[in-house]
Amino acid sequence: MSKLYNILIKHGQLFAIILSVLIVGIFFLIVTSGSETFDQLPEEEQYLSTIFDFGLYAAFYLIIINAIIALAFGVWFIIAEPKRSLKLIIGLVVLIVFGLILYSTADAGLDGPIAGTLSRFDISEGVSRFVSAGLSTTIVLIALAALSIVVAEVINLIKN
Repeated sequence: MSKLYNILIKHGQLFAIILSVLIVGIFFLIVTSGSETFDQLPEEEQYLSTIFDFGLYAAFYLIIINAIIALAFGVWFIIAEPKRSLKLIIGLVVLIVFGLILYSTADAGLDGPIAGTLSRFDISEGVSRFVSAGLSTTIVLIALAALSIVVAEVINLIKN
């Protein structure tokens, strides 16, 4: 895995640029070769056209492949360098515990003003609590990030 990592460090950007130019070129050829037929279709049938599917699927699969690669390298780093990744592990554990606390204290909203919406879309109590906990966790993390930016700037101001 370290050989692959070293290869990607040296040639990763070049590989990404070549792959993106190749995908864009293929997409451009597909669209330009079928554009006359696409333009002749009635507007309601243009929505059913598959002329743009290659670009959409390519973007979708590239996002999934990149997420898998990022996750694999993250796990590899944690395994290869456990001492250096200790802060990351502690942070993830704290975040998971914080999320579980917010999940256990979250209101499902089954008796409030959004109860009708939850029942109309068949949203269960667990899903509602999970969404509520996720939103609360996100809001707290955004507030902590903003606070840390302000504190860092004040510290920089005092140092200089």
